[in-house]
Amino acid sequence: MREKEFINKVHRKLPKEVYRWKINDPYHGGVSDTYYSGSSNHCWIEYKYKEDLPTKLNSKIKINLSEQQRIWLTRQKEHGVFTYVVFASGNLVYITEDFTLTHITLEQFQKQAISFTMFIKGLTHFCLGETND
Repeated sequence: MREKEFINKVHRKLPKEVYRWKINDPYHGGVSDTYYSGSSNHCWIEYKYKEDLPTKLNSKIKINLSEQQRIWLTRQKEHGVFTYVVFASGNLVYITEDFTLTHITLEQFQKQAISFTMFIKGLTHFCLGETND
């Protein structure tokens, strides 16, 4: 699965009440991949996806944010806008607001990641203020 396919998977699982916008803007470098909004809240998310992870717990997994992405994400956060980086592999999702992060270890990922299902529930609740089970 590629990043684009992962984003499509997220969008298919979100309820129709959550507005989703997959952004492809060649004129504004650094803009996040997606924007989500609902009756309660809105946010920007920059997705990173990696199919194959290393096997050693202390191996580093690179979070490939460009400098433009780091600047854009930081500026939005400074303006009080909810902004996240979501790193995923398989059905595990790691969420951070630390835009200086260049890598995490496999052990960190395994301990701190949530399931894809929990991510969808959390994003839905964030945007709508309710759970849609």
